[in-house]
Amino acid sequence: MSRKTRTRLANLFFRDIPIVLFLIFMLFPFYWILNTSLKDSIDVISIPIQYWPSHPTFENFQGLISLGFDRYFLNSLFVATFTTIIIMVLSLLGGYAMSRYRFKGRTVVYIMLLATQMLPAVVLMIPLFQTMQTLGLIDNLWSLVIVCSCTNLAYCMLMMMGYYNSVPVSLEEAAQVDGCSLMGGIIRILIPTMAPAIVATGAYAFINAWNVYVYAVAFINQKKMYTLPLGLNAFQGEFGTDYGHLAAGCVVALIPVLVIFAFLQKRMAGGATAGAVKG
Repeated sequence: MSRKTRTRLANLFFRDIPIVLFLIFMLFPFYWILNTSLKDSIDVISIPIQYWPSHPTFENFQGLISLGFDRYFLNSLFVATFTTIIIMVLSLLGGYAMSRYRFKGRTVVYIMLLATQMLPAVVLMIPLFQTMQTLGLIDNLWSLVIVCSCTNLAYCMLMMMGYYNSVPVSLEEAAQVDGCSLMGGIIRILIPTMAPAIVATGAYAFINAWNVYVYAVAFINQKKMYTLPLGLNAFQGEFGTDYGHLAAGCVVALIPVLVIFAFLQKRMAGGATAGAVKG
């Protein structure tokens, strides 16, 4: 056996086959959700299991509209969009301050930001519910926007801080030498340079707000104000689960996330600052 053949076999058994098995393991749940969403109520629970629907149907997707799922979708989109905007504005400013300025108590602030990420949502749910009730924001989507912004801001700010640290200060100094103000240098130089970092942070904030469930259960009672996670949970009843509509709802809920990564994956590539400063 030649050396070239041994190399190919080694790549096949130690690289290609493990990658294929890993992809099958990771993608099979998504395939099964799509498979279930295209079955009728009888085929979903039929024995033996059907690995592809014998009579594909879109009845489950059509039924989502009559169940008000379009409203849930818009509610989630509202929460995720405004949360992302708020987080991006504040994390851009806060991350810059944490990265560029050396002020008294900076380490304490950094530790406190990290500490906020150690508290599970259920610990904060009761005090946050009391706060929202005092503010009159129960059954109001703005309660989810505020809470999602507060709970995700610290991590996003730390993310932006790390990205700012990777950008040479000489870029800002060069901009200021050319007559740019501090804010002008950030807007015209740093932000375009950090586009991949901004996209990654924004995607993180959007997905977390899109998937928020614990706080939605606590703050939202009216069905017309449900978000997608609450709408999906409604398909699981005390005496049974509507698997067809549940799977169809999961497919719909996945669409925005897939669209985000499909359109923004190129912007998420690193190395945006390579060659920005000459030695």
